[in-house]
Amino acid sequence: MGIFKINKDFKVFKSEVNWFLSPDSKIEFQKQKEIRLSEEFKGTFPNLTKLILKSRATFLSIDTINYILFAWDTLDGKVCGWLNQQEAEQEFKCELIQEHHLLLQNIGGIRESFNPPENSCSNNQNFMFIASECSRGIGDYVNYYPTMCEEEGKHQIDYSTLLAFANEANGALTMYDPKTKKVFLFSHDHCFENVEFMENQPEYTFHTFKKVVIFEDYVEDLAKEWIEIIK
Repeated sequence: MGIFKINKDFKVFKSEVNWFLSPDSKIEFQKQKEIRLSEEFKGTFPNLTKLILKSRATFLSIDTINYILFAWDTLDGKVCGWLNQQEAEQEFKCELIQEHHLLLQNIGGIRESFNPPENSCSNNQNFMFIASECSRGIGDYVNYYPTMCEEEGKHQIDYSTLLAFANEANGALTMYDPKTKKVFLFSHDHCFENVEFMENQPEYTFHTFKKVVIFEDYVEDLAKEWIEIIK
């Protein structure tokens, strides 16, 4: 476990996300330091800045991968948090927009979250923002989407350049258009309450977010959801 004692936040993480670690996982707690956010980050993501500056940050590696565990105390007496994965740029699979790159430079991408807000867009995600997990297009829906368009007489969107930056457990993809930075959800079946069917597209394909237009909005709305449940 390294030279540092396991702290309370990591104990909660292990309990709440008990599938993440294997019996053979090698965990090293690194020298703890103050989280430093760039001025550009603070100006771009004020809500996220507020959230991160309220956190307790634990720096560690799990099976040689570097992480930051951000943890907060909730209003109902629990501990909630994010396990954020840190990556070198050579691990990035796709070219990212500036705001996405800025996010990763400062805090990394979310690998796991625990005790989240109810109905948060972070719930049940396999990952969020992690560059090495991002992909172009609509993944496993390449046959489903044309079929739905044909059945309903709708024109297909050119999805080839869309970048999926979050993947829900049921397959839903949250993505942005690199040119416009607009954010969309592609899902055949979801429980999100903050989206609606995209105009002129088959139902249960492309969706838009009710309060979010661009990537920056999405990140800030996510941060706001978490701010509302912490002390």
